[in-house]
Amino acid sequence: MKPAIFAIAALVAAGLSTEAAAQSAQNIGVFRDWNAFASTEPGDKVCFIASQPTESKYSQSISGRDPAFFQVTSVPNQGIRNEASTVVGFTLLTTADVTIDIDGTKFRMFLDASQPDTAWSVPEQEAALIEAMMKGSRMTVVSTSSPRNTVVTDNYSLSGVTAALNKVTEECP
Repeated sequence: MKPAIFAIAALVAAGLSTEAAAQSAQNIGVFRDWNAFASTEPGDKVCFIASQPTESKYSQSISGRDPAFFQVTSVPNQGIRNEASTVVGFTLLTTADVTIDIDGTKFRMFLDASQPDTAWSVPEQEAALIEAMMKGSRMTVVSTSSPRNTVVTDNYSLSGVTAALNKVTEECP
């Protein structure tokens, strides 16, 4: 795992500049396959957990993929609690679904054109997604690249996710 990549990417996704992210993210714990981070910016404390895929499969070869990760972010001063997202490391095909499967339970994600390599959990499903992550053992994220339509399957271990989420809740009440 590369904590610096998690820290910078997660804080940028939360709306902070890359420079501010690099200077302010601190690893506050490693919990098996998940890392927890906290950052204090003027007026906003950002806490998040992140993990990288344990395995990735492709329907056809893909080159030049940036690091992929899944994160859960909380920004208490903005009313954000346990917002799940994934940075896939390539431009997503906007007409294809991004889905999460946790031990057979499926969730969908949505895209925002301003961040073409990122998908977010649907707000109405977020609590159920976090609960499934805490109870589950394996999570699979399936997405499709643009423009080649390569189907990418990223597998994540959920070992340590509950402890990491508890640390974030403690750090960002």
